[in-house]
Amino acid sequence: MQTLLATNMPDSRSSARVVSSRLRVVVFSSMSPKAVMQLVSQVRSDVAEAEVVGIVYEPPRYKSLGLRCRDFIRNLKTAGFLINVARRLAGLVSRGLVECSDSLLRFIHATSGQPGGHAEPGLADLDIFCAASGIMLHVTTDFHADDSLGITRALHADLGVVFGTRILKPALFDLPSQGSINIHKRKVPQYRGGGPIGLWELLDREQDLGITVHRVTKEVDAGAIVGQSTIPIESFDTLTSLALKADVIGNDLLVKTIAAIARGDVTETAQTGAGRTFRKPSPSALRAFERQIAAERTPYRPTRGRAGWKLMARAMALAPWVAARNWYRRLSGSFPIVILCHHLVTDRPHALGIPTHWYLKHVEFLKKHYDVLSLREAVESIRTGRSLTRPAVVLTLDDGYGDNYLSLRSIAQSTDVPITLFVCSDKITRHAEFDHDAQWGLSGFRPLTWGQVVDLHKQGFHIASHTRTHFDCGAVEPDRLQAEIQGSQLELERRLGQKVDYFAFPWGKPANMSQPALSIARETYSYVFSAFGGTNVTRGSASEWFFKRILHPNDLWELELALQSILEFDALPKMGVDCA
Repeated sequence: MQTLLATNMPDSRSSARVVSSRLRVVVFSSMSPKAVMQLVSQVRSDVAEAEVVGIVYEPPRYKSLGLRCRDFIRNLKTAGFLINVARRLAGLVSRGLVECSDSLLRFIHATSGQPGGHAEPGLADLDIFCAASGIMLHVTTDFHADDSLGITRALHADLGVVFGTRILKPALFDLPSQGSINIHKRKVPQYRGGGPIGLWELLDREQDLGITVHRVTKEVDAGAIVGQSTIPIESFDTLTSLALKADVIGNDLLVKTIAAIARGDVTETAQTGAGRTFRKPSPSALRAFERQIAAERTPYRPTRGRAGWKLMARAMALAPWVAARNWYRRLSGSFPIVILCHHLVTDRPHALGIPTHWYLKHVEFLKKHYDVLSLREAVESIRTGRSLTRPAVVLTLDDGYGDNYLSLRSIAQSTDVPITLFVCSDKITRHAEFDHDAQWGLSGFRPLTWGQVVDLHKQGFHIASHTRTHFDCGAVEPDRLQAEIQGSQLELERRLGQKVDYFAFPWGKPANMSQPALSIARETYSYVFSAFGGTNVTRGSASEWFFKRILHPNDLWELELALQSILEFDALPKMGVDCA
C-alpha cells in the first residue's frame, strides 16, 4: 500500500536498540486526530515513567462509490431497505430545514458563518503536534503494509497501545517487546465486539457500563485484563452521554494502565466464563434498538419558566427589534457579553441539574451561534472596552457538585469550551452535602474532592470562589463575612498554588449581597459576580469589578431568548453600594 504521509521519521540511529529508562510506547490508531492528541498529551502529562515514541495512523476506511452502488442494488431485495432509504431522505430534508433556521438565526444575530465554530483538528495538526513533541508519525492506508511494519519495528517500542482501530494482526501488535494493550469500552467477556457504546448494556438494562484495558491477542477482545473501571448508568443517560463519559474514563484508565506497566506493578487477569461477541448493527437495526430503549426509559423533559405560547409571542413580536439592535451592535462593535450561571450537569434527577446530553446540545448550539469566551477573556474585554462585533457568552457553574467532574470533563473534551467553576471550599474539605439540597429533600449529591478540583484546574478549568459553605452574604456580621469570603480565597489558593481573584455570591440576588459583604468582596477579590440577570457591556461599562450573570435555562429555546434579552430586559438592581 502507498503511504499517505510519513513525518518525523526515525534517523539512522534508530536502527540500533534505543536505551531508555522509560517505557517506550507506540500508538496504533484510526481515531480522530483530536482524540489521538488528547490521549498522547495525557500520557505525556501524567506518566513520567513512559514516553510516546511513535504514532502509526490509518485513516478510517470508506466504501468507494462503486461499492455503495453495488450494495444499494443488492439491498433493494432486503425487507425494510426502502423504508431506510426514505428515512435517510427525510433526514436530508430535516437537515436542510435546520440549515435554513440557522441562517435565519444568524441574520437575527447579525453574524455570518459560525462565530464560535472552529475546524476540527486534522492530520496536518497531528503532524505539527508530533513534530513539536518529538514523536514519529506515520500515516498509512494499511497498518500491515511492509513500510508500516518496518517503521514500527525501527521504533524499538516496549508497549503498543491500540486506540480505536480495525482488527489488527499479530504481525503488528506483537512487534513491541511487551506486546500491546487495547481499550475496550465494555465489560469482557460479557460484551466483546462492536456497536455504539452503551447500546447492548441499555438493551440489557444493566446498571453500569464497563471499561476494560486488555492484552491484544488474535481473538477479538479476549486477552488478559490489565485494567478495569465502570460508569453508573443513570436515569437520563443516553448513548451520547455514555459515549462521552466512556471516552474520558477510557483515557484515564488507559493512562493509569500504561503507568502501572511502566512501573512493573500491573496485574493481569485471564478472562473467564462464557463470552458474547456483538456485531455493529445495521442503520435500520440501530434505529429499532434506539426506539426500544426510548420506550423503556424515562426521557428528560426540561422545565420551562414560561408557557410555550408566551415564548412564541415574545419571539415573534420582538424579532424585528432584536435583529435591528444586533445589526447596530455589529456595526458599532458594541455587543455585550452574557455570563451564564448553572449549577450541575448530571444524569441523575436534581432540581438544579441538566443531563450531560442536553448540556452538550446547549454548548454545541452556543458554539454555532456565539463566541464562547473564557471568564478571563470576558472580564478583560469589559475592562479594556474591547470592540465586540459578534455575540459572546461565558459558561460558569456554581457550588462545586461532584457529578460535574465527569460530565463537564466529557463535554469540555468533546467541544473545547472554557468553563469556570465557582466552588465552596469548606464543603469540599468536609465533602459535605449542600444545605439547600437537604432543604429540598435531596441526598447523595456530594461536592467535588480536592483531588478532583486540582485535576480540573490542571486540565484548564477556571476555579473560583463561592464562599466556604455556600453562605448567604445578605448577613451583615463582618467577622462571619470575612471568614466566608476571605477564608474561601485562602483555602483555594493554598490548594491550587495560585492567586484566586474571582468571587461569585451564593444565590447572587440583591438580597444576598449586603453592603458589608460587597465591601469585603471588593477588598478581597479583583472581580465579583452576581446572578440576578443582565448583560455586561464592553463600551462605557459602569464597573470594572462587578459583573452580572443570568441563570442558564435548561430549555434550549428559552436559553436563546434569554441570551437575546427577550425574556428579561437589562436592568441593574439597587445594590446599596456604588458598583463603579
